Amino acid sequence: MPHNTPLLSTWRRGTGYLAEMSSIRVVSMALALLFGASRGSTQTPELPPTSVVHSASGAQPGDRLDVGSFTLFAGSQRAGREQFSIRRMLSPDGAMFELRAESASGEQRTAMRLETDSAGTPLRYSLEERRGADITRRLSGQRLRGRFSTLARAVTGEAAREYLLSPGAIILEDEGLVQYALLVRDRHAEVGVTQSIPTLTPSANRQGSVRLVLETQRDTVVIAGARREAWRWRVVLTSSDSRTIWADADGRLLRVLLPARGVDAVRDDVPR
Repeated sequence: MPHNTPLLSTWRRGTGYLAEMSSIRVVSMALALLFGASRGSTQTPELPPTSVVHSASGAQPGDRLDVGSFTLFAGSQRAGREQFSIRRMLSPDGAMFELRAESASGEQRTAMRLETDSAGTPLRYSLEERRGADITRRLSGQRLRGRFSTLARAVTGEAAREYLLSPGAIILEDEGLVQYALLVRDRHAEVGVTQSIPTLTPSANRQGSVRLVLETQRDTVVIAGARREAWRWRVVLTSSDSRTIWADADGRLLRVLLPARGVDAVRDDVPR
Protein backbone atom coordinates (compact mmCIF):
# COMPACT_ATOMS: atom_id res chain seq x y z
CA MET A 1 0.00 0.00 0.00
CA PRO A 2 1.12 3.64 -0.42
CA HIS A 3 4.36 4.69 1.24
CA ASN A 4 6.52 7.81 0.97
CA THR A 5 9.91 6.61 -0.28
CA PRO A 6 11.50 8.98 -2.80
CA LEU A 7 15.12 8.06 -3.42
CA LEU A 8 16.28 11.65 -3.53
CA SER A 9 14.63 14.82 -2.34
CA THR A 10 15.81 18.42 -2.43
CA TRP A 11 13.80 21.54 -1.70
CA ARG A 12 14.28 25.15 -2.62
CA ARG A 13 12.45 28.14 -1.14
CA GLY A 14 12.72 31.66 -2.47
CA THR A 15 15.56 32.05 -5.00
CA GLY A 16 18.36 29.84 -3.59
CA TYR A 17 19.86 26.88 -5.45
CA LEU A 18 18.77 23.25 -5.10
CA ALA A 19 21.16 21.68 -2.65
CA GLU A 20 23.44 18.70 -2.34
CA MET A 21 22.86 16.54 -5.41
CA SER A 22 24.46 17.77 -8.63
CA SER A 23 22.71 15.03 -10.60
CA ILE A 24 19.36 16.37 -9.47
CA ARG A 25 20.33 19.84 -10.74
CA VAL A 26 21.08 18.37 -14.17
CA VAL A 27 17.82 16.40 -14.24
CA SER A 28 15.89 19.47 -13.12
CA MET A 29 17.33 21.55 -15.96
CA ALA A 30 16.54 18.81 -18.46
CA LEU A 31 12.97 18.49 -17.24
CA ALA A 32 12.44 22.23 -17.33
CA LEU A 33 13.68 22.37 -20.92
CA LEU A 34 11.68 19.31 -21.95
CA PHE A 35 8.30 20.40 -20.61
CA GLY A 36 8.68 24.17 -20.70
CA ALA A 37 8.20 24.31 -16.96
CA SER A 38 9.81 27.70 -16.45
CA ARG A 39 7.97 30.27 -14.38
CA GLY A 40 7.28 32.38 -17.44
CA SER A 41 5.44 29.63 -19.31
CA THR A 42 1.66 29.49 -18.87
CA GLN A 43 0.78 27.18 -21.73
CA THR A 44 -1.71 24.43 -20.97
CA PRO A 45 -1.51 21.10 -22.83
CA GLU A 46 -4.05 21.39 -25.62
CA LEU A 47 -7.01 19.09 -26.02
CA PRO A 48 -7.86 16.48 -26.97
CA PRO A 49 -6.24 14.64 -24.05
CA THR A 50 -5.07 11.07 -24.41
CA SER A 51 -4.98 7.68 -22.64
CA VAL A 52 -4.23 4.03 -23.19
CA VAL A 53 -6.71 1.29 -24.00
CA HIS A 54 -6.71 -2.28 -25.33
CA SER A 55 -4.51 -2.85 -28.35
CA ALA A 56 -6.87 -5.51 -29.67
CA SER A 57 -8.33 -3.06 -32.21
CA GLY A 58 -5.19 -3.28 -34.39
CA ALA A 59 -4.74 0.50 -34.35
CA GLN A 60 -1.71 1.92 -36.15
CA PRO A 61 0.81 4.46 -34.74
CA GLY A 62 -0.86 7.88 -34.56
CA ASP A 63 -4.38 6.39 -34.29
CA ARG A 64 -6.77 7.78 -31.71
CA LEU A 65 -7.72 4.84 -29.50
CA ASP A 66 -10.34 6.63 -27.45
CA VAL A 67 -11.70 10.14 -26.99
CA GLY A 68 -14.54 11.44 -24.89
CA SER A 69 -15.58 13.12 -21.67
CA PHE A 70 -16.93 12.32 -18.23
CA THR A 71 -19.39 14.20 -16.08
CA LEU A 72 -18.63 13.99 -12.35
CA PHE A 73 -21.57 13.73 -9.97
CA ALA A 74 -21.62 14.29 -6.22
CA GLY A 75 -24.92 12.74 -5.26
CA SER A 76 -27.37 14.02 -7.87
CA GLN A 77 -25.44 17.25 -8.48
CA ARG A 78 -22.95 17.84 -11.27
CA ALA A 79 -19.56 18.43 -9.66
CA GLY A 80 -17.18 18.67 -12.62
CA ARG A 81 -16.10 17.37 -15.99
CA GLU A 82 -13.08 15.71 -17.58
CA GLN A 83 -12.23 15.60 -21.29
CA PHE A 84 -9.71 13.02 -22.44
CA SER A 85 -8.20 11.29 -25.43
CA ILE A 86 -5.93 8.30 -25.99
CA ARG A 87 -3.49 8.01 -28.87
CA ARG A 88 -1.15 5.31 -30.05
CA MET A 89 2.28 6.67 -30.91
CA LEU A 90 5.66 5.34 -31.94
CA SER A 91 8.81 7.05 -30.65
CA PRO A 92 12.50 6.10 -30.89
CA ASP A 93 12.71 6.01 -27.09
CA GLY A 94 9.94 3.42 -26.82
CA ALA A 95 6.93 5.64 -26.13
CA MET A 96 3.82 3.78 -27.32
CA PHE A 97 0.85 5.64 -25.86
CA GLU A 98 -0.02 9.23 -25.04
CA LEU A 99 -2.70 10.20 -22.53
CA ARG A 100 -4.10 13.70 -22.21
CA ALA A 101 -6.83 15.08 -20.01
CA GLU A 102 -8.28 18.40 -18.93
CA SER A 103 -10.63 18.56 -15.98
CA ALA A 104 -12.64 21.27 -14.24
CA SER A 105 -14.32 21.27 -10.85
CA GLY A 106 -15.41 24.60 -9.39
CA GLU A 107 -12.46 26.99 -9.76
CA GLN A 108 -9.95 24.14 -10.03
CA ARG A 109 -8.56 23.35 -13.48
CA THR A 110 -6.08 20.56 -14.24
CA ALA A 111 -4.25 19.67 -17.45
CA MET A 112 -2.30 16.40 -17.73
CA ARG A 113 -0.14 14.76 -20.39
CA LEU A 114 1.49 11.34 -20.05
CA GLU A 115 3.56 9.22 -22.43
CA THR A 116 4.08 5.56 -21.58
CA ASP A 117 5.69 2.43 -22.97
CA SER A 118 3.66 -0.59 -24.09
CA ALA A 119 3.18 -1.70 -20.47
CA GLY A 120 1.80 1.68 -19.37
CA THR A 121 4.98 2.57 -17.42
CA PRO A 122 5.65 6.33 -17.65
CA LEU A 123 8.31 7.85 -19.88
CA ARG A 124 7.29 11.53 -19.70
CA TYR A 125 4.68 13.32 -17.61
CA SER A 126 3.41 16.85 -17.09
CA LEU A 127 0.71 18.23 -14.80
CA GLU A 128 -0.53 21.79 -14.38
CA GLU A 129 -3.05 22.91 -11.78
CA ARG A 130 -4.86 26.26 -11.71
CA ARG A 131 -7.29 27.94 -9.40
CA GLY A 132 -9.08 30.61 -11.34
CA ALA A 133 -6.41 32.41 -13.37
CA ASP A 134 -3.58 31.48 -11.00
CA ILE A 135 -1.23 28.54 -11.59
CA THR A 136 -0.89 26.73 -8.26
CA ARG A 137 1.41 23.90 -9.32
CA ARG A 138 3.43 22.62 -12.26
CA LEU A 139 5.00 19.19 -12.23
CA SER A 140 7.07 17.48 -14.92
CA GLY A 141 8.75 14.10 -14.98
CA GLN A 142 10.92 11.88 -17.15
CA ARG A 143 12.21 8.33 -16.99
CA LEU A 144 15.99 7.99 -17.06
CA ARG A 145 17.73 4.62 -16.78
CA GLY A 146 15.02 2.91 -14.75
CA ARG A 147 14.36 5.89 -12.49
CA PHE A 148 11.64 8.50 -12.77
CA SER A 149 12.80 12.05 -11.99
CA THR A 150 10.32 14.84 -11.26
CA LEU A 151 10.49 18.60 -10.83
CA ALA A 152 7.59 20.33 -9.09
CA ARG A 153 7.00 24.07 -8.77
CA ALA A 154 4.34 25.42 -6.42
CA VAL A 155 3.72 28.58 -4.43
CA THR A 156 5.69 27.07 -1.53
CA GLY A 157 8.83 26.43 -3.58
CA GLU A 158 10.41 23.79 -5.78
CA ALA A 159 11.09 20.10 -5.32
CA ALA A 160 13.18 17.69 -7.39
CA ARG A 161 12.79 13.99 -6.70
CA GLU A 162 13.80 10.65 -8.13
CA TYR A 163 12.01 7.32 -7.81
CA LEU A 164 13.07 3.77 -8.62
CA LEU A 165 10.39 2.38 -10.91
CA SER A 166 9.13 -1.13 -10.22
CA PRO A 167 8.46 -3.30 -13.30
CA GLY A 168 4.99 -2.58 -14.65
CA ALA A 169 4.50 0.54 -12.49
CA ILE A 170 1.88 3.05 -13.64
CA ILE A 171 1.09 6.63 -12.65
CA LEU A 172 -2.11 6.79 -10.61
CA GLU A 173 -2.89 10.23 -9.21
CA ASP A 174 -5.47 10.91 -6.51
CA GLU A 175 -7.35 13.13 -8.98
CA GLY A 176 -8.21 12.38 -12.60
CA LEU A 177 -10.01 9.59 -14.45
CA VAL A 178 -8.30 8.68 -17.71
CA GLN A 179 -5.36 7.17 -15.79
CA TYR A 180 -7.61 4.25 -14.79
CA ALA A 181 -7.44 3.04 -18.39
CA LEU A 182 -3.85 2.06 -17.62
CA LEU A 183 -5.13 -0.46 -15.08
CA VAL A 184 -7.56 -2.24 -17.39
CA ARG A 185 -5.97 -1.75 -20.82
CA ASP A 186 -4.99 -5.07 -22.38
CA ARG A 187 -5.09 -6.61 -18.90
CA HIS A 188 -5.21 -10.41 -18.88
CA ALA A 189 -7.35 -11.33 -15.88
CA GLU A 190 -9.59 -14.08 -14.61
CA VAL A 191 -12.76 -13.23 -12.76
CA GLY A 192 -12.15 -13.11 -9.01
CA VAL A 193 -8.34 -13.27 -9.23
CA THR A 194 -6.50 -10.36 -7.55
CA GLN A 195 -3.45 -8.74 -9.13
CA SER A 196 -1.03 -6.32 -7.45
CA ILE A 197 -0.05 -3.32 -9.59
CA PRO A 198 2.82 -1.00 -8.51
CA THR A 199 1.92 2.69 -8.67
CA LEU A 200 3.52 6.12 -8.56
CA THR A 201 1.68 9.26 -7.45
CA PRO A 202 4.05 12.15 -8.29
CA SER A 203 1.81 14.97 -7.06
CA ALA A 204 1.69 13.38 -3.58
CA ASN A 205 5.32 12.17 -3.60
CA ARG A 206 4.15 8.60 -3.08
CA GLN A 207 4.93 5.12 -4.32
CA GLY A 208 2.86 2.07 -3.52
CA SER A 209 0.60 -0.51 -5.12
CA VAL A 210 -3.07 -1.26 -5.66
CA ARG A 211 -4.96 -4.54 -5.73
CA LEU A 212 -6.97 -5.04 -8.91
CA VAL A 213 -9.65 -7.68 -9.40
CA LEU A 214 -12.03 -8.33 -12.28
CA GLU A 215 -15.38 -8.88 -10.57
CA THR A 216 -17.49 -9.75 -13.61
CA GLN A 217 -17.56 -9.60 -17.40
CA ARG A 218 -21.36 -9.42 -17.47
CA ASP A 219 -22.40 -6.07 -16.03
CA THR A 220 -24.20 -3.17 -17.71
CA VAL A 221 -24.03 0.62 -17.47
CA VAL A 222 -26.20 3.33 -18.99
CA ILE A 223 -24.32 5.76 -21.25
CA ALA A 224 -26.27 8.59 -22.92
CA GLY A 225 -29.51 6.69 -22.35
CA ALA A 226 -28.19 3.45 -23.88
CA ARG A 227 -27.40 0.28 -21.96
CA ARG A 228 -23.88 -1.00 -22.58
CA GLU A 229 -22.29 -4.28 -21.62
CA ALA A 230 -19.35 -3.76 -19.29
CA TRP A 231 -16.59 -5.49 -17.39
CA ARG A 232 -16.55 -4.42 -13.75
CA TRP A 233 -13.21 -4.05 -11.96
CA ARG A 234 -12.46 -3.20 -8.32
CA VAL A 235 -9.35 -1.24 -7.37
CA VAL A 236 -8.33 -1.39 -3.71
CA LEU A 237 -5.90 1.29 -2.55
CA THR A 238 -6.31 0.94 1.22
CA SER A 239 -8.70 -0.80 3.57
CA SER A 240 -10.92 2.30 3.50
CA ASP A 241 -10.50 3.30 -0.16
CA SER A 242 -11.69 1.07 -2.99
CA ARG A 243 -12.85 2.21 -6.40
CA THR A 244 -14.95 0.59 -9.11
CA ILE A 245 -14.27 0.79 -12.84
CA TRP A 246 -16.63 -0.15 -15.64
CA ALA A 247 -15.02 -0.60 -19.06
CA ASP A 248 -15.99 -2.28 -22.30
CA ALA A 249 -14.22 -5.38 -23.60
CA ASP A 250 -11.65 -3.18 -25.39
CA GLY A 251 -10.72 -1.43 -22.12
CA ARG A 252 -12.49 1.87 -22.90
CA LEU A 253 -13.66 3.49 -19.69
CA LEU A 254 -17.41 3.87 -19.19
CA ARG A 255 -17.84 4.76 -15.52
CA VAL A 256 -15.61 5.28 -12.48
CA LEU A 257 -17.00 5.25 -8.94
CA LEU A 258 -14.87 6.89 -6.21
CA PRO A 259 -16.76 6.42 -2.91
CA ALA A 260 -14.03 7.97 -0.71
CA ARG A 261 -14.41 11.22 -2.66
CA GLY A 262 -18.17 10.90 -3.05
CA VAL A 263 -17.77 11.06 -6.84
CA ASP A 264 -19.48 9.04 -9.57
CA ALA A 265 -18.00 9.77 -13.03
CA VAL A 266 -20.13 8.70 -15.99
CA ARG A 267 -19.10 8.87 -19.62
CA ASP A 268 -21.12 11.37 -21.66
CA ASP A 269 -21.23 9.46 -24.97
CA VAL A 270 -20.96 5.88 -26.18
CA PRO A 271 -17.39 5.04 -27.30
CA ARG A 272 -16.95 4.89 -31.08
